[in-house]
Amino acid sequence: MSIKELQDATGTVIHPMTETNAIVDADKLVNTTSTQNNIAGIKNFVDGISIKGVPLSNINFGKINSVPNDNIYEINQSGLYYYYSKTTNRPLMDISYLNGYIVASFKDINNGILLFIGGLTTMEKFQGEWRKAETNTAMDLWSGGAKVGDTLKLAADVNNFDRLRFKLTTPLGNDYVERSTNKSTFWLTQVGLSGDGGAIRAAELTLDRMDDQNAMKLSKALINNGSSKADNLSDVVLTKVEGLK
Repeated sequence: MSIKELQDATGTVIHPMTETNAIVDADKLVNTTSTQNNIAGIKNFVDGISIKGVPLSNINFGKINSVPNDNIYEINQSGLYYYYSKTTNRPLMDISYLNGYIVASFKDINNGILLFIGGLTTMEKFQGEWRKAETNTAMDLWSGGAKVGDTLKLAADVNNFDRLRFKLTTPLGNDYVERSTNKSTFWLTQVGLSGDGGAIRAAELTLDRMDDQNAMKLSKALINNGSSKADNLSDVVLTKVEGLK
């Protein structure tokens, strides 16, 4: 039908014969004697909108779900979840995010992704299988004060990360040094100048991966103050190891 034949639910033409007047008298499109628009096929917006039979006003968009059976792997529906430090199959998280929130988005029960908001860590379920967690946030694997001969027990397998970041504490200062994890031995080097700028100073730490991949040994720490011979460092030279992906 043309705009000049616009009808209400009973089939009655309800606006004047000119389009201009139709706009001016647009209030005639609504039946003010009831809570329904008097146009066929249109539901009123006074009573409210329903989604799958549930009134929109009854839907709580702030609802936070518990992780099913306190197991990350049992999440299979989209929504907002809250996890705890003891929730099983939780990815390794910095101590600041042992409790927190998860945004879950699932196509179906076998395909979805989780975002752990605080640590910006994601876990994907693809074709029914959970993949390794991914994150660009540094994860604390070890902290303390290591000297030559000490073995560092790590919080996770080195192979879960693309690179490691070490915090050195030597006479040359406190510095972070990154190394790829595709090595069995890590050589960590600091370089600087002597006070008068006349000599190059350097410190180097050597760490060896252990067989279980969850530990490494600080086997050597040397410093050269510009002479022909390097000296051993016997004090604490390493205070933190972090994992990055």
